[in-house]
Amino acid sequence: MTFPVTRRAELPFTPELMHALLLGTAEAPGADFRVLSYYATAVPLGETVRKTAKEISRAVQLSPPNTGKSVRRLVEDGWLEVSYRMGRVTFYRVGPRVIELAARSAEGDSPRSGASVSYLPSAYGPEGQ
Repeated sequence: MTFPVTRRAELPFTPELMHALLLGTAEAPGADFRVLSYYATAVPLGETVRKTAKEISRAVQLSPPNTGKSVRRLVEDGWLEVSYRMGRVTFYRVGPRVIELAARSAEGDSPRSGASVSYLPSAYGPEGQ
């Protein structure tokens, strides 16, 4: 079975994004931030993390049940989304809330948000007069 690939434009993971994730999950249990941080940094933003919950639990030093609860809360809140299922294993990627924050932080780095130069008309009229 094949899955259609919808590739998102690559968004950078920036300190501003990490800060926004921290503030956005401030009221959630600490485990949620650890799990979300893993998903946001394990692969380029928007790509599927191809690790099982057990592997992620070991990596972030949480019990598998706590990791599962965190994943469920993060999916409900839009921080993570289901990418695909293979048998009984579900794989996730960062969700629309993370992508939106990443896009905002990327816009802040774009040249459009920097200073611009514009020339005002001369008070003395066209040159040569």
